[in-house]
Amino acid sequence: MKKTGVVGGVVLGLALCGYGAWCAYKKFCPECASDMKKDMKKMSRDVEKSIENMM
Repeated sequence: MKKTGVVGGVVLGLALCGYGAWCAYKKFCPECASDMKKDMKKMSRDVEKSIENMM
């Protein structure tokens, strides 16, 4: 039970750090962030299509 709490805390900490880094990046370079967001959406759609094609 102790390991689970430590792992959960580390995952939560990393998620919060990643979100903070994304917010800072979005604040300093909003154009780049919007482009990256569009690219991520396109990439996720492509991955979904390839998974559907495999099945």
